[in-house]
Parts: sequence; structure tokens; C-alpha cells
Amino acid sequence: MTFKEIYNLTIKYYPSEIDISDGIMVEKDSRNFKTLSDSWDDAEIKTKNESDFIKLMVWAIFCAYHKKAIENFMNGKKTVSLTELDMKYLKYKFEESLLNKESDYYAESRRQYRIE
Repeated sequence: MTFKEIYNLTIKYYPSEIDISDGIMVEKDSRNFKTLSDSWDDAEIKTKNESDFIKLMVWAIFCAYHKKAIENFMNGKKTVSLTELDMKYLKYKFEESLLNKESDYYAESRRQYRIE
């Protein structure tokens, strides 16, 4: 499978837009967004029987949403949308875990993954 294929199979588990008005500062330049975290939790529950590819993409999408949510929140925006996500960052987060050869956990998935 390719990154695009996995992404397209996974985005249905997230809303296309998430309210971030509930953001609170955790550390300097770091925020916690309850609604965003709840969306991630919901996506994890819905994908518990899916492939490791899908589960890993759920994490990567959350990371990309969170990164953009911080930026939007700091700029006074109240939402973050799927179309705003930094796809290079999302792919980096996905491949960072998948292609980590120090762990055998994703060894089978690594063999099935096709880099575009």
C-alpha cells in the first residue's frame, strides 16, 4: 500500500473540521485541545480492528491536526480543518514510526508499504 491509499482509507475516521476553541496552554508553545483529543480517541476506537497501517495513520493525522491546531489557535482561529493539514509533516509522522527499523513491531507492514 502507498501513503496516499492509506491516508484515503483513514480520513473517514476524523471529522473534516474540528473545534479548537477549547485549547489550553500546557507548556510554552504547546496546547491541549479536548475536542481534538476526543476525535483522536474516537478514531482509535473505530479502527481497533483495522490494519496497522490504518492505526498508524490515525496517529499521524492526529499529529498533523495538533500541529495545525496550535498554529491556528495562536492566530485566533477557532477551528482546524483536514484541508489545512501539512501533508509533508503528516507523511513524516506516519513513516517515522512505520520505517523505524529499531522496532520489529511494523516489520510486516514495512514489507507491504510502497514509497511513492
